[in-house]
Amino acid sequence: MEKFKRLLPTILMILFEVVIGILLLIDGERFTGVIFVIFGVLMLVLGLISLIRTLLAARGGQVISSFALIMSIILITIGAFFTAASGSVLGVVGFIATIYGLILVISGVFKLADYLTLRAAGIGSGFAIFSVIISIVLGILIAFNPFGTAQIFWTVLGIMLIASAVLDIISLIIFGNAMKKADFTYVNVEYKDKDEK
Repeated sequence: MEKFKRLLPTILMILFEVVIGILLLIDGERFTGVIFVIFGVLMLVLGLISLIRTLLAARGGQVISSFALIMSIILITIGAFFTAASGSVLGVVGFIATIYGLILVISGVFKLADYLTLRAAGIGSGFAIFSVIISIVLGILIAFNPFGTAQIFWTVLGIMLIASAVLDIISLIIFGNAMKKADFTYVNVEYKDKDEK
């Protein structure tokens, strides 16, 4: 039972990774939208509670803390943003993917210029042109198909979480076997001050 209590946080983390990974694989966009709403509502509630406490304290004759008032407004703003943005998660991810794709294309063009300069000097390598091609092709695919990229992102993220959970389970089993085989000797140590005799 003691071992189980020690391993409980790890087991809960593994279960969390598996559940989140499966939910991302099933429908990453909808799941993320729900997370946005939950987080937004939580921030709104915390902000409103903080604001009400601050205003009640002022009504009771206490000095209003400007920090508490500002934090309340910030929490309410964050909550409103996340709640409102929940419907446009795919749009936000798509926009970020488009920008990233364009950056990759621009980077690929600069790599191509460097490659051609080095090639003219007789120093160019096959790996450099491979890097150029990968950057440009990936950049174009990501920039011009951001929503497909977003779906791939959810899928890859889900697979990574499930793989992480599987690796954690394997590590847990290996650790458990090692703990069974290990011979532990416990030593009681007493500490005394220098002044104590």
